[in-house]
Amino acid sequence: MATASTRANDGGTQGSLLRTLLPILIDVVLPLSLYYTLHLGFGVSSFWSLAAGGGVSAVHGLYELLVNRRLETLPVVVTVSSLAGMGLSVVSGSERFMIAKDSFGSGIVGLSVLWSVFTTKPMMTQGLRPFFTRGDAVRLAAWDRIAVRPRFRQVERRTTLVWALSLIAECVARVVLAYVLPVETMVWLSTVLLVSAISFACVVGAAVAGPILHMLDAEAAAAEEHPRPAADVIGG
Repeated sequence: MATASTRANDGGTQGSLLRTLLPILIDVVLPLSLYYTLHLGFGVSSFWSLAAGGGVSAVHGLYELLVNRRLETLPVVVTVSSLAGMGLSVVSGSERFMIAKDSFGSGIVGLSVLWSVFTTKPMMTQGLRPFFTRGDAVRLAAWDRIAVRPRFRQVERRTTLVWALSLIAECVARVVLAYVLPVETMVWLSTVLLVSAISFACVVGAAVAGPILHMLDAEAAAAEEHPRPAADVIGG
């Protein structure tokens, strides 16, 4: 019986984690995978590769809006970035311009993330929640309770700001270097700059978000030590 119960709990946790990660998989991983697969793997033009990736996120955003009556920020940002990239992809120019324009996508995302810092839903919260809660029901409930605390809101804004500034800095650096360094150098350095910016944001962002993890651990531990009575749970 205990084994069956444990397996059921593990299955429920994995299912909850998958549901939590699903928006990131649909709006980030799938569009990027489609773009690189079509453009680099099959030689499809940048325009149609971006259209395919952005289309996935656009459909997801419309579904959330029409069916669930929710306007999700992430699908909107990815769709707008894809549309901007599609527009730039048809603009002819020098080799240096073609290298510089590839950074506009991260720049648009960075500005969108920066804008969300001043709203009630900083964008990086969507990324932190699945990794900190791991799909566990107790931790998910604890997250919802601490999410209204002033300290939590302060930390999530700082974490989102780290990501925004990293992406904007990468965009500016790539545009400037595209017109300073040799084209042959920027062909490979562009990728290095983007990977470095994302890596920096991951490491520093995780450090800045540390207090949220501590609050979550403490809240989840307290909930497990002093669970709510069944009558309270049923009564809501």
